[in-house]
Amino acid sequence: MSRSTVPLILRLLLGALFVVASTMKMRSPQDFALSVKAFKIFPEAGDHLVMLTTFWVPWLELTAGVLVLLGLWTRAAAVVLGALLIVFLVGIVSVLARGLDVDCGCFGKLDAICTGSLGACHIVRNAVLLGIAAFLVIRGGGGWSLDRVLDRKPAVA
Repeated sequence: MSRSTVPLILRLLLGALFVVASTMKMRSPQDFALSVKAFKIFPEAGDHLVMLTTFWVPWLELTAGVLVLLGLWTRAAAVVLGALLIVFLVGIVSVLARGLDVDCGCFGKLDAICTGSLGACHIVRNAVLLGIAAFLVIRGGGGWSLDRVLDRKPAVA
C-alpha cells in the first residue's frame, strides 16, 4: 500500500462513518434527543441543552465528515471529529461508571458494530476512531486529497 493510500482509506472510513451517524441523527431527532437525555449529563432542567445538542452535534458531524471525505481542511476537520470522539468517550465512561443502562444512539438503528447498551465495545470503537482522527491530524489528507491539490505551487519557469 502506498503512502497516499493509507490516509485515503482512513479518511473515507472516518468521514463516511460520521456522515452516516449524522444522517441517522437528523432523520430521527426525537430518538437522538432521548439518547442524549438518557446519558443524564445535563441537569434535570437542562432540556434546552439537550435540544441544542440534538440539533448541533449532527450538523457538526456532517460538516466535519464531508470535509474529511473530501480531504479538504483535513487536519482541522479531524481535530473537530477527534474532539467529538473525546466528548463521546467521556460520556460513555460516565454512563458506565454510574451504572446506567443506556443505548448509544450513535448510528440510530444502523448500529451494527456495537449493539445494545453502552459497554466496552463502544469505548474500543471510539478509541479506534480517535486514533484514526489523530493519524489524520498528524499526517494530513494524503496525496489523494483536495488539500494536496490546493497546496500545489505553480511551477516556476
